[in-house]
Amino acid sequence: MKMINQLISKSWVLLLGGIFLVAACDEINIFSRPYVAVVNGSKIYLDEYQVRLAQKKTMLSKELLSNEANYAQRLEEEILEIMIVEKIMNLRAQELGVAVSAEELEKKIIEIKREYGTEFSSLFIREKMSFERWKDEIKKEMLIEKLIAVDVNSHVNVSEDEAEDYFKEHKNLYKSEAKVRVAQIVVRDAVAAQQVLERLNAGADFFKLAREKSIGPEAINGGDLGFITRQIMPEPLDDTIFNLRLNEISPIVQSPYGFHIFRVLEIKPAKIKNFAESKEEVMADIRAKKEEFAFAEWLESLKNKAVIKKEYAVLRKKIN
Repeated sequence: MKMINQLISKSWVLLLGGIFLVAACDEINIFSRPYVAVVNGSKIYLDEYQVRLAQKKTMLSKELLSNEANYAQRLEEEILEIMIVEKIMNLRAQELGVAVSAEELEKKIIEIKREYGTEFSSLFIREKMSFERWKDEIKKEMLIEKLIAVDVNSHVNVSEDEAEDYFKEHKNLYKSEAKVRVAQIVVRDAVAAQQVLERLNAGADFFKLAREKSIGPEAINGGDLGFITRQIMPEPLDDTIFNLRLNEISPIVQSPYGFHIFRVLEIKPAKIKNFAESKEEVMADIRAKKEEFAFAEWLESLKNKAVIKKEYAVLRKKIN
């Protein structure tokens, strides 16, 4: 789905004006409202194009726009192409009767609100947009995702046999990482850490000392952090942990959180998983590749079938 996500992130740039008129309005303004392109009889209007272009330019530095030769012209062409692709996909959605219901949109908004939590309201201030404009953008993204699911992904199949063949050729991609179960005692200053280390070296019980001295939230469990893989912890801690032997007590390691002492409780080395353990992951990987390829073919086919006319005379006039 990488290509799909890239297309969506490129294509659905936030509109400043949110101009989407029905066919009746199109007829009323046919002689007074300039347009920059026609896609299968449906117009892309100059004011829509200018809004999109202006929005994109606000995301770029003035130096880039003014100094790099022909960059502004390439940007204008890129925005028009994006809008043409959007129009093609929207027309395809209309043809298939694909739409986003009010209930679906509301459910999605609730999910996003839950994900952002208290930060949700500040999102609009930060992005300088209204809730209604944001809601319109979410609906458009949902429509494209729904269209692709119906018209592309629903035709993609992955058999267990091809997954097993793929697994045999790419076994190294499906291995479990080395992981260790580790406990820690973390204190605020170096003096306290040294005192803890001396007690441990004298035979004190690690778990009991963690419950007494550690300031970490896992102290209640004797400092047990559970299993972790590399790069979960900050670098100085990560290096220390994965160089310890089983039950070995680490030296004191400083981090922004305090002074740490670790003990490795269990080690699980990396291993190649068998097909049964990897089947779901393998099939998901194959499906993603197939969907990406199918999407590219589908979009190219729609573009080849589309009747597209660009109004270069209008574009050159740069009507404001």
